[in-house]
Amino acid sequence: MVLGFRRAKTDVRRQQIVETTLALLADSPLDQLSTRQIAKGLGISQPALFRHFASRDALFLAVIEDSTARLGQLVEAVVQSQGALLDKLQALGAALLGHLGANPGLPRLLFANVAGGSGPIFDALRRLYSMQSGLVAELIREGQRAGEVDSAIDARDAATLFVGALQSATLVRRLEARAEPLESQGRKLIAIWLRGVRASPGAPKAAVDELARADGLRALDVRPLLARGVDPLDQILEAVAAVGPSGVVKITAPFRPAPLIALLAGRGHAVQEHQRGPREFALEVIVGGSPEPEDLRDLEPPEPLERALSAAIALLAGGVYLARVPRHPRLLLPRLVDRGLAPQVFDEPDGTALLRVYRPR
Repeated sequence: MVLGFRRAKTDVRRQQIVETTLALLADSPLDQLSTRQIAKGLGISQPALFRHFASRDALFLAVIEDSTARLGQLVEAVVQSQGALLDKLQALGAALLGHLGANPGLPRLLFANVAGGSGPIFDALRRLYSMQSGLVAELIREGQRAGEVDSAIDARDAATLFVGALQSATLVRRLEARAEPLESQGRKLIAIWLRGVRASPGAPKAAVDELARADGLRALDVRPLLARGVDPLDQILEAVAAVGPSGVVKITAPFRPAPLIALLAGRGHAVQEHQRGPREFALEVIVGGSPEPEDLRDLEPPEPLERALSAAIALLAGGVYLARVPRHPRLLLPRLVDRGLAPQVFDEPDGTALLRVYRPR
């Protein structure tokens, strides 16, 4: 109980330090903001500050990570909202502008450290940018599939312009010392961008793949990408597209990716989440939301394999069967192959396994 109370007090103090640092950045040039000044703003000693953050860079890194988490919450709310895709993009732009307007120290930290071009802070900022641009690119692709966005536009280029418009609004406001609120100025730029990407009436929609595939089970550990400062959204969505309808993507991340979960669930995919440890979070994505895996893990052998074999044999051409089995089904796999089926297996850390069986057309 005492340990938990102390940890809670530590977490509160760390958050206070982060928020104070971000507030001071609004008025202090980055190279002039010292840990002594931050400690003074909090009314604590500099050694007390260092008990929570080993260095100034560690503190700045925490500020960026905190802003990334807050932006993730804003993005999740926008993605989960109802309405047209262009309306969501407009709302996303407004949410990001609102965050930048409320935290003017964040652009200062962004522009100062991007010029350096290396190090943990730069990697964190690159991940923050990648998260924004990757999500915008995917919303654009969704708009193209819905016929709202011009299908001839490159989604990644359009996303670069979108995020660039927000960043340029903060830079121009600082250079020109405009009295106009950042949100108002940025919304004008986003309105111009929206007119540029909007599809003409009657324009063709982007094609949608509706066929299941034999190679429909993939595992993706995004922790190395995040450690390099790269947001893995593109790689995850590429994997989802590659496995096709009724495919499965198993994702391992160091935290719960709330915007990703909202995005995938909003598209009708079934997303199961499980936290394995403090820095290990697992997601299972079933593309299209079906079929639901049959849970055979509590059955006594050989019943799990017999039931899986019977269900797989009954599949129609192009059909997919999923099952959770007590262990890797080594004896079952050759029997499935002999019957012209295409099985795949993902071994779970607890010793159980996910079986996917596809019947070719």
